[in-house]
Amino acid sequence: MAFLLDGQTEAALNKCLANLSISSKAIKRGGIARAIKFLSVERSPETIIVDISSVDMAASHVHELAELCEPGVTVVAIGDRNDVGLYRDLMLAGVAEYIVKPVTTQLLAKVLSSTQRTVEGSPISRKLGKVVAAVGARGGVGTTTLAINLAWYLANRQNRRVLLLDLDLQTGDCALALNLEPTPGLREALSNPARIDNVFLERSVAIHSDRLFVLSAEEPLRANGEFTAEAVETLVGVLRRQFHYIIADVPRIPAPAFTRALDIADIRVIVADQTLRSVRDTIRLRDTLRESNAAHRDLLVVNRSGEGGRLAMTLDEMAKVQLRPEAVIPFRPKLFSAPGLARNNALTETIAALAAEISGRKPEKNRWWRRFGK
Repeated sequence: MAFLLDGQTEAALNKCLANLSISSKAIKRGGIARAIKFLSVERSPETIIVDISSVDMAASHVHELAELCEPGVTVVAIGDRNDVGLYRDLMLAGVAEYIVKPVTTQLLAKVLSSTQRTVEGSPISRKLGKVVAAVGARGGVGTTTLAINLAWYLANRQNRRVLLLDLDLQTGDCALALNLEPTPGLREALSNPARIDNVFLERSVAIHSDRLFVLSAEEPLRANGEFTAEAVETLVGVLRRQFHYIIADVPRIPAPAFTRALDIADIRVIVADQTLRSVRDTIRLRDTLRESNAAHRDLLVVNRSGEGGRLAMTLDEMAKVQLRPEAVIPFRPKLFSAPGLARNNALTETIAALAAEISGRKPEKNRWWRRFGK
């Protein structure tokens, strides 16, 4: 897909694509500003040609474009400045190649033919999706609900391409909550990781919307649900190249495969309540995660706050054992509804805040949730 500013460049590109027998193409007028606007609501093509002529701070615009691109996208820039400094800035920003006008058919053909080789060094094309693992300190604390709503928010409110991965192959609830039918693809992928590739996964995911996909299973209760840590790593490695975010709902079973899923996650969201048992297990889980990979980020969410009455630990008491949650969701028995976040409530605001923490985007104003000092 190309976003161009003048007819001469458009004519040269059309002729180039015809010579290369590339039938799938779309040329739009508007340059990089139009590209940014388009990609904020639409999927990224595999290759983007964007005109940056007469654009101030072109590298900054390329960085903004890179944030919207899906993993593996190649970006070629066209401009009107023959400037070494600009060229270096664009390369650092992730552009695979920069072409100075006037553009010829031969030059475009050379660049497009070589992008497959050039792309290996491009920061944009090397960009991988972020893995967020949600795990409960104990059962029944709302981990799956939080994972589902977080995936929905990132897909629909931040326009990211998101894969919700349910690693509980026998009793997972992600597909059920989203009214989707699980496919046998996840079981097959984890049993035969050598088969995992982009085409296999496209046939295995359940589609919830244009940007939200679910990979889950519903295996018989007596079936052997074990799979290896290497299979999980292979699966996640392929998913990283297709999605902006992989939200993994990880069972709290201390099996090697689930431990590996937590180890390779960029962010681990620990969900707990304020019962004494949950606080104890949260401390143990936190310490275990730090031992495995202290460089990755851990976020603590306290759910159902206020449910336990006098038997529950207070937030101040939790702080004394170094448990300071990023968010606290109060106990509201009638709060949960199907994912959609149409209403403003405690769950909605918490999901928005967590999405801001994960994506680095500015959170919405007037947050009700309490943030505690580190």
